Amino acid sequence: MKISRSAILLLCAAVATMTSIGMSTFSLFLPPIEKEFGLSRSLATLPYVVAMLGWGAGAILFGKLADDRGSRPVVLTGILLMAAGFAGMGLSQNLWQLSLTYGVLVGLAMGACSLAVMSLLVSKHFAINRGLAVSVIQTAPPMSPLLFAPVIYFLIYSYDWRTAAFAASAVLFFVALPLAWFGARDPAGSQAGHSTRMAWSACLPYLRNRSMLVLFAVRFSCGVAFFQIAHLVALTMSKGFDAATGARAVSVFGGAAVISALLFGWLSDRYGRARMLGASYLTRGVGTLLMSLDISNEWAYYAVVGLAIGPTFGTVAVGSVLFYELVGPRMAGVILGMSFIVHQIGAAGGPMVASLVFDRTGSYDGFMLVMSLILLASGLALFREAKLGVISVTPAQFARSSAT
Repeated sequence: MKISRSAILLLCAAVATMTSIGMSTFSLFLPPIEKEFGLSRSLATLPYVVAMLGWGAGAILFGKLADDRGSRPVVLTGILLMAAGFAGMGLSQNLWQLSLTYGVLVGLAMGACSLAVMSLLVSKHFAINRGLAVSVIQTAPPMSPLLFAPVIYFLIYSYDWRTAAFAASAVLFFVALPLAWFGARDPAGSQAGHSTRMAWSACLPYLRNRSMLVLFAVRFSCGVAFFQIAHLVALTMSKGFDAATGARAVSVFGGAAVISALLFGWLSDRYGRARMLGASYLTRGVGTLLMSLDISNEWAYYAVVGLAIGPTFGTVAVGSVLFYELVGPRMAGVILGMSFIVHQIGAAGGPMVASLVFDRTGSYDGFMLVMSLILLASGLALFREAKLGVISVTPAQFARSSAT
């Protein structure tokens, strides 16, 4: 059955929204898991750290498979793996079982059925307005907490966190899987000529490219800043608010991130990818600096959450399009996967360092101050590269990279 590009985009966005619960809901699970097992904040964060590393490994492995075999089998496999991981999470009785089920299974699955492969698929379908189209996919992670955080919160505090994990597994298996079956399709003929697979060594010239190295470096800083998402409920409580305010902050982040992703994607199509990517980092840096201050007003806190964390997936969207356009579709899956390894090393280390700082000082503020400086430096570096004309891809350059 033939379906339109727009329908494929909407179906992929819907699937990615559901698979993004693998990342977006952990901050809600963190306090009850910490309480049930009597763990410190740093130990309770360990399954999330494992998941971030698994996501990075899965992104490159499944990205290469998507280059060679197409996106459809990769996405379907990822959904089944994630559903099994959440079911196993609900059955876990100790920390190492949580690290295996949520950490390894859900983490690997994120590399198969989340942002990297979905961005690759949509980039192939849209030559015009590619930035905006990929940004629609990047609205999935923030839409996920906006839609699912209230439900997960209700299940956790009305029943228990295990019930919430089983519910997540059911949504993935009974809703996300059928939608992906229809929607996760590469363009017709896109796999033609792929019988001769690209070798891993074909990546090496790209990894020596100055633009690529700058993008890898700033993507690492983006990953470190993901601690704000993983710890958002706990971070909110550390500011003197209650868990309900933390759950609302997760939804505020979701709404702000949807708007920011679409805005930065649209702007990048019109005013340049590198400049808009730099602007997203500067915005996050200013917001994170404000978040490191004492905030007593609930509404002011929500505004700072929107500023500090909201542009996160605008950053990911524009960065992913830049990677795709620098290498072309033949190698985009594996290069995007490599970029996510760099991102996830940061995303694994950031929450753990934040946990250790909190355990030692009882506050996240010092680490957020350092994080704000890193984000601001990343934004300034991108503006410098854009001014020098280093990070730029002309249509002719992209056509050549697509043909090789």
